[in-house]
Amino acid sequence: MAEAGAPSPQELFKLWQNGDTAAGQKMAQRFTDWYYAVTAVQLGEIAGRSPLERACGTFAQGITTITRSSELLDWAHGIVAREVRSAGGRGPGGDFPNALTGIRSPTDLLLRAKSSLTSTQFELLAATFDAEVPLADLIELSEAHGGWPLAILEARYVLKRALRDGDGIPFTVVPESPDLDRAPMPLYEAARMSSGDEEAFFEKWLLSDIDLCRDVAEFAAFSHALRAGAFRTPMATSPQSPAPPRTTRSSPAMTATSEQDRRISRDVLDSPEPPPMRLVLWSALGVILVLVVIIAYLFGFTE
Repeated sequence: MAEAGAPSPQELFKLWQNGDTAAGQKMAQRFTDWYYAVTAVQLGEIAGRSPLERACGTFAQGITTITRSSELLDWAHGIVAREVRSAGGRGPGGDFPNALTGIRSPTDLLLRAKSSLTSTQFELLAATFDAEVPLADLIELSEAHGGWPLAILEARYVLKRALRDGDGIPFTVVPESPDLDRAPMPLYEAARMSSGDEEAFFEKWLLSDIDLCRDVAEFAAFSHALRAGAFRTPMATSPQSPAPPRTTRSSPAMTATSEQDRRISRDVLDSPEPPPMRLVLWSALGVILVLVVIIAYLFGFTE
């Protein structure tokens, strides 16, 4: 479920149209986090950097042309979908250390966490992220061990909990009881959805559910490693390498801007109230600047 009381993107848009600059900042953060999640899963954090920046730039430049909130979601998703296609579409996965993993190999971390899974949970995840396993076989396996596709979601959270508790990965979304509504999530991460339309529908859902968006974004490095065959890799792959000091910082994709970033945004946006049209234009400039600050913060954190 989305965070209780959190305004929808459409509500933030309407408030921003009426001159609420704080709503404009929140809207910019929301769409940047969403674009980050989509590009991180589809392309990987590094390969997705330029598409993310271009998508945010196109959004900021074009938001003033949108007049109805009902147009917002399809228009905004079209932007990031085009960037992903231009970058070659979803990648094959890979081992991409980042700030969240403490610059450790996601594959090595997954292999260490493997011991926390039952043999069935391991088999479910290995099959889910292996494109060579027919979908019918995956469904049959899942149905035999808790139901399709809930059993896969449960296995994913066991793995996520093991990574958090065993190696200090600072995940922020690790529920004790998986939400059945989110059962399609690992299928999206594993590129197992039945059609492009189904995948696009799920991506649009990410924007409306903050926790779901955060969950997908912070697990992206591991979903890439799983798709690249981490659970088909022999356990001998450096399972006993010493772990660097635990990192406790939250996922950069979902961390609020720093106090300095917020001061910059306030300096730009807290101007005397102008006439309505001028107010919208100044708010649009504020959205652009907030997007720039957020992107700089995201990738400054990972370097």
